[in-house]
Amino acid sequence: MKKNRVCEVLSIEKPIICGPMAWTSTAPLVAAVSNAGGIGILGVGFAPLEFVEEQIRETKKLTDKPFGINVIMIPDFTLLDKITKVVADEQPAVVYADTLLDLDEKLSKTYFEKWHKLGSKIIVKASTIKDAVVADQAGADIIIVKGWEGGGHVSYETTMVLTPQAADLIKAPLVASGGIADGRGMAAAIALGAEAVEMGTAFLAAKETAVHSNVKQAVVMAQDMDSIITGSSTDEPCRQLKNTLSDALLKIEAEYTKAEAAELLRPVAESSLKKAMAEGDMENGAVMAGQIAPLIKQIRPAAEIIDSILKECKEILKNIQQFSFN
Repeated sequence: MKKNRVCEVLSIEKPIICGPMAWTSTAPLVAAVSNAGGIGILGVGFAPLEFVEEQIRETKKLTDKPFGINVIMIPDFTLLDKITKVVADEQPAVVYADTLLDLDEKLSKTYFEKWHKLGSKIIVKASTIKDAVVADQAGADIIIVKGWEGGGHVSYETTMVLTPQAADLIKAPLVASGGIADGRGMAAAIALGAEAVEMGTAFLAAKETAVHSNVKQAVVMAQDMDSIITGSSTDEPCRQLKNTLSDALLKIEAEYTKAEAAELLRPVAESSLKKAMAEGDMENGAVMAGQIAPLIKQIRPAAEIIDSILKECKEILKNIQQFSFN
């Protein structure tokens, strides 16, 4: 049987990654996913250094399995140097490089080399094929392509479009992300060329996720067409559940030029994620769930989520051999 390269590279048992989500992917969830055989990534991309270190140490108290931290891969050398110091001091198994658009190959090579020398594996999440190829050339160990079905920051192409293109072009193990929350989605991702999946929305309603109970209920109750893209004027579009906040953001974008809207959105959106995740404000806070939320019907432990997805995926891949056509 062919070995799973994602599992081999990350020293994990199950090819499932819990994506980094600010105010959500904290120590309890990350440790639960890693303990279940997948790998959790702390969502600390723009967090203060002290919080990053605290979360790493808290996670280590809860698991001895591999986990990672994320960083936003932009030319902010102060940020990247701070993360490099954290990597040197705390030695996380993985540095997860989140990209926006137009990943810089020289910048990536410089820091990937530093993080590799410190013993961390590098995962890069790309929103475009161009950035996936750049990440591959820069030496990333694993590359994730995320489609616009996913929650939070997204691109303009679907997972079904991005995954096979990336599979044809990159050498590193490929992970599909966006619109995956069950075994059917995972089986589809594998058929498209991925070797693992990343999920975020599926874990929003995990028992161990340390967010306000209102958030979990909102995800469980979400129906088709309940999510919407906001922030297109900033060139960093974001998918969230519809509410008063999203209405206000879209109104600004409809009434002003792109440049004007981009500036006006920032104070409205500022701290909106905290309002939802920590304070439970479902109207003025941002619940960054993906289009797949309607498939999430209950609050379950992370291990149960992972194992049920893998079981269903295996059954589908086995039974699909019986499919026939002329």
